[in-house]
Parts: sequence; C-alpha cells; structure tokens
Amino acid sequence: MGKKRKKNKQLSSEAKRRKRKAAAARIRALLVLVLVVGTVFGVIQLNKSIEVPLTVNAENYYQITSETEMTDGSEKLEDTDELSENAFAELDVDLSKYKIKQPKLRSEYPIDMIIRSEYAIVYDVQADEVLFAKNADQKCYPASTTKILTSSVLLDNVPEDFQFTAGDELDFVNPESSLAHISKGNILDLPTTIDAIMLPSGNDASYMAAANAGRLIAGSDTILPEKAVETFVDEMNKTAMLIGAENTHFANPDGFHDDNHYTTVLDMLKITLYAMNKPQLMESAGKANTYATFVSGEQISWENSNKLLHEYSDCYYMYANGMKTGMTDQAGYCVVATARRFDHDVICIVFGAKASDIRWNDTIALLDAAFVQIRNREGI
Repeated sequence: MGKKRKKNKQLSSEAKRRKRKAAAARIRALLVLVLVVGTVFGVIQLNKSIEVPLTVNAENYYQITSETEMTDGSEKLEDTDELSENAFAELDVDLSKYKIKQPKLRSEYPIDMIIRSEYAIVYDVQADEVLFAKNADQKCYPASTTKILTSSVLLDNVPEDFQFTAGDELDFVNPESSLAHISKGNILDLPTTIDAIMLPSGNDASYMAAANAGRLIAGSDTILPEKAVETFVDEMNKTAMLIGAENTHFANPDGFHDDNHYTTVLDMLKITLYAMNKPQLMESAGKANTYATFVSGEQISWENSNKLLHEYSDCYYMYANGMKTGMTDQAGYCVVATARRFDHDVICIVFGAKASDIRWNDTIALLDAAFVQIRNREGI
C-alpha cells in the first residue's frame, strides 16, 4: 500500500498573525528573563576585593568653575515607538549575545560637578550605578565613537580567520576624514582591521569592514558595495535596538556627520557596555600604538587618537584602558573613556565639547571624581 500524503494545512491570514504575535511574545519574555538573570548574576558576582590605596591626584586637570553652560538647541528625545508585535520574530538573532545591564538615570548623583562639555555620563560597571549625568538622554551626534558599535557588529558577524579586501567602497570615504591609509586591493585580517578602525579611527577601514561583513550578512558575494554597506548599517541599528539603545540611529559605519546619525550618551553607554564584552575589541582599544602588516604585505604604523593612553601626553591617565574618540563640527569633541582602578571599571562619556582641551579636562576630572567615590564607598 502506498503511504498517505499529509495535506499541507493552509493557515488563514488571521491565524498567521496570531502565530507571529505569540512567537514575538515568547521572545520578548525570553529577552526580559535574560536581562533580569544577567543583572542578578552581576550583583551576586560583585567584586569586593580591595587594592592598596593609591593617591588621587587632583592637580592633573583644570579646576572647573561655574560658567554659563552652552546650549545648541538640542532637545530631549521622545520615547520611540514600541517594536512591532513580530519585530523580534523577524530578526534572526541569538538573544544570548545581548546580556547587558540597562543603566538608569535619576534626579541626583554622587558626583556634583560643573563641566563645560554639553553631554556626559559616568558609570561604575561593578556597582551598576550612574555616578554623574548631564543631558544624558538628549539627542547628540557621536562622530567617530560610532566605531565602537561598528567594531562590535563586525566581531559578531565575521569568523576569526576572515580576510577583508578593500574595494570600491573606499570611494564612499571623505578624503579629508580620519584614515588608516588603506588602498583598494589591500587585504587585512580581522585583528588588523579592528586596529585600523579603533586606533587611527580609519573611515576607510570602517567602510572596508562594512562592505565585506555586509556581504556575509546578506549571504551574497556579488551585491554592490553600496548595498553591502547598507546591509551592515542595518545590522548596527538592529543591534543597537536589541541592547536597549532605543534613541539611536546610525546612517553610516564611520560616524561622518549625517543629520539622521544620532544617539544619546545614555545609549552610547549601553553600546560601550556591549563592546566591553568583546576581549579583542578591548585589546585593540587599549593600544597606544601598533605596527601592522597586511595580509597583502603592506606595512604601516598607527597611533591611537585617545590621548589618555599616551604617557608622553599632557592628558595621560594612568588608569585608562580605552576606548574611542570622535570629532565633527556638529558633534563637537567627543570621547568614550574607560578606566580601571580599585577593581572597578568606570566608563566616562563626554560629548559636545567646544574644544579638545575641554573634552580631556572634563574626562579626567570626572574619572578622578568617580574613583574618589568608589574609594570612599568601599572604604579603601
């Protein structure tokens, strides 16, 4: 006897909608559970070990006096629309990657300080506490600090042995922007590409990475560079959404100014927390300089634009270990700085400074104040 064939049951459009809605609800519940478990685990594992106390030197930065604060007409972002009922179902993502804390703003903070930069936030990772905030939920432009997410998404989507070939996507790069001096036909491995993005802040490296990774994400080696870069930037925005950076939208992989390329320092804090879970990115961001050899044979040296890492710099901060600078006329001078002391990691984000010195002075002052708070709280 022949086997009976099963009839394919056709679902009505209403049944399909209910099915998608149920799947989305299950995934949202899973995401909430992951965030709760991650937060509880972080509290349980809070490192209480004590270092030998070190003297806080308050003479390495200017004393900030009360001045008229600058404004540029930035406005607080309205709450974004909630995700569509089947948004998570439509995204083929591994939710286990998105275990990050969700820092909360409040009305008062332990650090009471006047700074001249327009936007700032300071966060103690181990204590899961915002220590200082200024205009933290207001729209601002990230400039090249965008590359923190660029590098994170790159590491999410390419294998360790992947080789990047520079092509026509380099035509999209503004020749007056910061460059890693990559030329068409150059071939770089993954660690060198991350260095090229993070140290000299190479916009050329960012576009090369985006085009190559975009083809992997799209599953096609033949799509044009413009479409490949667009695919990668879409992935950046999906990742930002999933880690809670809901007031962020990126239009390119390098941070070159675009009115539709924006964030908040609170969202950038969430992006930084996500990046800190990637050892390869953190290793790169902590290098003061490096000497690189491309797979295709070219050799080059790069210096990190983060002055906090350079011992010869008057902005050197001995506890700093990353992460990224940025500057455009619209964004002002920006920095995402990470530092470790007393077994605590502190993230200090300063955006919208009117001059480079203001950026560094505000950052160093806030980092010192943060470690004073930690030392006093821990009784070190």
